[in-house]
Amino acid sequence: MSRTYPPPKERAEPSGETVRLALEAREPDERLRLARVALAQKDLDRDTEFLLLRQVYVGHLERGEFGRAVMAARRMATVGILEDVAHHDAARALAARGDLPAAIDAQAQAVDAAPRDRKSFQLWSLGTLQHFAGDTLDSLASLSRAIRFADRDRPLIRAHLAWVRLEAGMAVPGLAQIVEALHRSPSREGYGRFLLGMIAHELGDARLASTHLRAFLKRNATIDRAKELTLREELRRARRALAHELG
Repeated sequence: MSRTYPPPKERAEPSGETVRLALEAREPDERLRLARVALAQKDLDRDTEFLLLRQVYVGHLERGEFGRAVMAARRMATVGILEDVAHHDAARALAARGDLPAAIDAQAQAVDAAPRDRKSFQLWSLGTLQHFAGDTLDSLASLSRAIRFADRDRPLIRAHLAWVRLEAGMAVPGLAQIVEALHRSPSREGYGRFLLGMIAHELGDARLASTHLRAFLKRNATIDRAKELTLREELRRARRALAHELG
């Protein structure tokens, strides 16, 4: 199988040092340059090849080159390890490009490939994309499946399911207990703030919604480009809901 990226013309550094530098690179251009050099070497083990390809993926994602990021993720999926992670990364890039149907297809592949200990996360991600695409019933089905596999993230996923139901005008049995469980969860200060804020927004509690959404936006004010793209829709919805509450 031919390499996606041909060897660069410049002289390569020693192999072990090249791999180390590629995996530690933080700037997009440097990630790409060093990862391409390292990938041109022979006899890479699967773990190293996957990690280098992920550096290529992240570099393209950070530069807004979503099509190339998808290509790198799809090549990651052929390495033979962490296939679900590769499909999830493809879905992230496709969603960032605005192609939600393709992103949902890629995330469904991630669900199929996921081992049991990552099944809840991949189903939750699928339900999130379906929700943002307006597929309420499919989203509820995916989130319900995710809860069955979940452990640590169960309070978050139950709250996300509650938000989807509220947004669709559906009743949410046990809502007070769902919200209380998320308040007690260690994840409350991360994505939990977003969910608590959106639930409060749907319930018409402007003060509580503003408190949680401001905290979520502040926490993510200085995130890196790749994470900002991953959370783009959540950030957009949080800002829109906050603007509504401040009216």
